[in-house]
Amino acid sequence: MTDFEECYKAMLKSRGIKSTKQRLAVLEVLCKSDALTAEEIFLNLRDSFLNLSLSTVYRILDTLSKNSVVTKSGLMEGGRALYEITPAAHRHNLICEKCHKITPLRDCPLAEYENEIEKITGYAISGHKLEVYGICPNCK
Repeated sequence: MTDFEECYKAMLKSRGIKSTKQRLAVLEVLCKSDALTAEEIFLNLRDSFLNLSLSTVYRILDTLSKNSVVTKSGLMEGGRALYEITPAAHRHNLICEKCHKITPLRDCPLAEYENEIEKITGYAISGHKLEVYGICPNCK
């Protein structure tokens, strides 16, 4: 068993998620790239898992997303979402609309705004997510 498998098996177990070969394969594909659509993940795995369907990949991603193992980014071109391994640290992203490259932003511009929103609304803010879309320098 690889270090990768051990790490993700432990992570899934700690979240009460059964560790299957298909789930581990999805995580491994995501670890090797910035972000992918469910279709791209499926295409990466279909030769290795003959009984894997696109709907299975979506169910796996839904489970992993609900348990904060992967992060589902906003809808992209054609209504397809991008998925990536949830980063260890809080971050925001710039996302290229052409090549789907994700560039993390260094600072969080929303921290002070979050405090204002709590004061105004009475909400106890638990977090936020910011994605900025545009065209990267390579695609211009």
